[in-house]
Amino acid sequence: MVLGIVLHAALPYIPGMPSSIWPSDNSSSYPIKIIFEFIHMWRMPLFFMLAGFFANLIITRKSWVFWCSNRFLRVGLPTAVFFPVMGLTLPWIWKYGSTGEFYFFYSNAGQPFHLWFLWHLLIFVLFSIVFRIPCKSFVALLQLLNGIGLEILTSFLHKLKNVIAAIIFRSKLPIGFIFACGVTNLWAGGELIINPLGSGLYFLFGFSLYKNPSLFSFVKKEWKYYILIAILVFSLYIALDMKGVKNITEVIYQTEIGEKQTRNVGLFVLARYSMEIIGAVLFSIGFIGLAEDKFGSYNPFSRFISDGSYWMYLIHLPIVAFTTFFMFDWPIFPEIKFVIATSLTTGVCLVTYRYFVRSTFIGVFLNGKRHGGSNLGKMCLSCGMSFLNPERFCTGCGKELSY
Repeated sequence: MVLGIVLHAALPYIPGMPSSIWPSDNSSSYPIKIIFEFIHMWRMPLFFMLAGFFANLIITRKSWVFWCSNRFLRVGLPTAVFFPVMGLTLPWIWKYGSTGEFYFFYSNAGQPFHLWFLWHLLIFVLFSIVFRIPCKSFVALLQLLNGIGLEILTSFLHKLKNVIAAIIFRSKLPIGFIFACGVTNLWAGGELIINPLGSGLYFLFGFSLYKNPSLFSFVKKEWKYYILIAILVFSLYIALDMKGVKNITEVIYQTEIGEKQTRNVGLFVLARYSMEIIGAVLFSIGFIGLAEDKFGSYNPFSRFISDGSYWMYLIHLPIVAFTTFFMFDWPIFPEIKFVIATSLTTGVCLVTYRYFVRSTFIGVFLNGKRHGGSNLGKMCLSCGMSFLNPERFCTGCGKELSY
């Protein structure tokens, strides 16, 4: 989530960014655009995968009711609190960036701004509540069919469900999942902001991954190949961009295709869209494996950043937006402005979290009570392998570890 600072600091310096969408600096930078494209490709797909993974973790260790109440507490209430905060800050900052005029006013135009992902998480909770009864009814129906001698039908339905799940969510070569993401996100051009179905599919992948030890262990061991292929795909993606196939505003906000596009624009646009989806899936899976392989043990600094990331994302947009807009007339390279905006915003967010949030009721409100890292040894009961700060599954045999 902290990378949101980098993305929003980059937007004013992206070539061709219409001022009607985001106030733009007089100078632009293609290297900054490449940085933006790279992070934007996988950041939110990875976030929703992790959200699904930890949702299943909470449901498994606690209960479905606990997960729902926790989401309304940690997501619903912060959304309600920060909704007016954004209305009080961002509209006049946007006005300042667009016109240079500086005066305060309140407006909800543009809501929910950068907090759209919170609404998606709440939609997933409401969806689970609405469909919980039909799902239980379906299970009862299968049991009834078994009771009246229709085991063949129930066996077929179970096998069909398992085949679909295996193709979409359990394959080590995620072709089925990539295809499902491509179809689900096509109408929105790959943009998750307006597409809860697309973000929900990533959520379901992470949800499934929690109870898929064989895939989880495989991803941890072979993450290099996922990322290597993703880098090649991203290189093709950038090559298409350099060819002039859809600019960044068309990729994000689905504006109309300009007159300067080539005659084969349909094929090129589809190719670029395909690269976007493939890269999003492979980067996300690869980074999960990388994190588990290299950063699985407890680290105080990474824990501090992890704990503070929620607060940092909630408050960063007014800070980074005002900083970039304030520097519009500065006669320096856009890359320097980008670094200044990113560094200043990160510093303000870290300092405010450290001294005004982490050890206060605000920190408890956002993240719950903190628990220190443990260095207690754990042992897999199946194969006897020992761990410090163990993972979800044993890397030796793939069995689920008990806590």
